[in-house]
Amino acid sequence: MRANHFLLLLAIFLSFAGQANASYWFKVIDITPVDMLADSQSNFTVSVKGLGSERAYVELVFRNVSEGLTIICPKKIQNVFPQGVTEYDCIVMAGDLAPGNYSFVADVVAAGAPSGKMTGYVNIMGEDGSYASETVRGDQAALRGAEEPKEAEEPEKAEEPEKAEEPGEAGENAPEPAARPIESEKKSPASGALAAGLALFLASWRMKR
Repeated sequence: MRANHFLLLLAIFLSFAGQANASYWFKVIDITPVDMLADSQSNFTVSVKGLGSERAYVELVFRNVSEGLTIICPKKIQNVFPQGVTEYDCIVMAGDLAPGNYSFVADVVAAGAPSGKMTGYVNIMGEDGSYASETVRGDQAALRGAEEPKEAEEPEKAEEPEKAEEPGEAGENAPEPAARPIESEKKSPASGALAAGLALFLASWRMKR
């Protein structure tokens, strides 16, 4: 009896372990590059690989597509096997875009599977088939016809102050310096007056004595 209970519990445990080991994981591993002209369409391929232990029907979706690009896939849902690679054939259509590089994000959607996205690029060439010298952001395509900002006016140069004339440059036109006032001569008392005063003082002192 106990052996039967043990075998039943073991079978339940093994079933839970099998479900735990089953995983759903799919990832976009490659997007063929696209070179095309404006107002045209081109084919490209998206490769999705199964990295988990279970197969599933995986839908291919596109996000963050640059303005002016339209992407369609006739068969967006396919069966992807573990460790297998499934190719999705898609078409990109470009509007009246300026030459440059544009982008989009290809991602996978499946029950219980995480995101496995990858960024793809579309290069719009010039009419002569040449590549753009500078990369143009896809979200700026609508700004092609916008007017360029006017050049900022140069600030007016400040007037330079006039140089003061140096003393040597004045020459004869320089005004003559004003004459210094003549100082009045200080007259000191004569030495004779001092001697007379001293004699009077001595005479009066002797008379009192």
